[in-house]
Amino acid sequence: MKKVFVVHFQPLEAYPPGMNFVTFLSKQHDIKLRVSSSCLRSDLKLKPFKLDAVRISRPGVKHKSYFRWVDYVVYYLSTLIQLLLFRPDTVIYFETLSSWPALWYKKIRRNVRLMVHYHEYVSPKQYEQGMKLSRFMHKMEIKMYPKGFSWISQTNEERMAMFRRDHHLESIKESVFKIIPNYPPQHWITQNRNNSSSPSNIRLVFVGSLGYKNMYLQELTDWIQSKNDIELDVYAYNIDQEAVALLNKCDINKIRFHGGVDYDSLPEVLKKYDVGIVMYKPFSENTIHAVSNKVFEYLACGLDVWFSTDMSYSFRYIRDNVYPKVLPVDFSCLPAFDYKGAISRKGVVYQPSKYYYETVYIQFLEVIR
Repeated sequence: MKKVFVVHFQPLEAYPPGMNFVTFLSKQHDIKLRVSSSCLRSDLKLKPFKLDAVRISRPGVKHKSYFRWVDYVVYYLSTLIQLLLFRPDTVIYFETLSSWPALWYKKIRRNVRLMVHYHEYVSPKQYEQGMKLSRFMHKMEIKMYPKGFSWISQTNEERMAMFRRDHHLESIKESVFKIIPNYPPQHWITQNRNNSSSPSNIRLVFVGSLGYKNMYLQELTDWIQSKNDIELDVYAYNIDQEAVALLNKCDINKIRFHGGVDYDSLPEVLKKYDVGIVMYKPFSENTIHAVSNKVFEYLACGLDVWFSTDMSYSFRYIRDNVYPKVLPVDFSCLPAFDYKGAISRKGVVYQPSKYYYETVYIQFLEVIR
């Protein structure tokens, strides 16, 4: 039996791809799995992620900001001790902040298989301007990239190309680099609805972290309130105060804020809506060269998707000749948007989503085994 240890410093509950990955590995009968993650923030009000068959440890306790360093020390040392006691064949960590115990375990046990997945692309400038701890750990990663890793993955080809250019990794064999998109579970797709008619009242939904400055929230809410056949519901566990203030000023009959929603509850929530919204502004390379997890989650649950035209990588997922549709929308110029034509089912046929994580996570098993 293969022994696998997953290091995910950030709380799993706030990262659905992390939860999906752990769930997938837990179903493999030839893998003994352990996971180290940090404590869930109480203000997020999310359901704690648990699996009966998997030991998920949460080293450290929550301190006020000026004692936060204690949490980091406790987390990293506790995780390294767990690694030494468990003696896994494979260590998989997510993001740079998870790297320290995994990298040191690799130094101690050189024959261990070391794998890393990055939820997000981080540029050298962002590392330089970011927290010192992350910068320090990334320098350790850079030294070990050429010889220490069996697997390095990003969520798409553009992010991977930028990552490889940043770190001059031409000497590493091509098979080490993998593309792992953030897809939802396959069973979500069986829960969608086959709606062949165009709705008279269009129900929009936004799910996820919500910021005022980095999203077209003002433009969207202004537009909706000028229409008599469109409504919006917002579900956000992480939302800034400017966004809250704006939503509180909106007509509650047309725009409603519900707080957060647990990931596993999304299919039941989303089935009430017609269109899922992804409205990022081009505030970072990470966003421009990305397709949001929500595109695939909305699509799996049978919703059309309207994504921002600023998200250039997402254009390759356009679906306009079948439904549910995936369409680019210029949120900076919504009055010119033909939303009735966008939602129309005339001349298109139903086609379920083909994007679910079981099709991509199988690559991990090929390497682990």
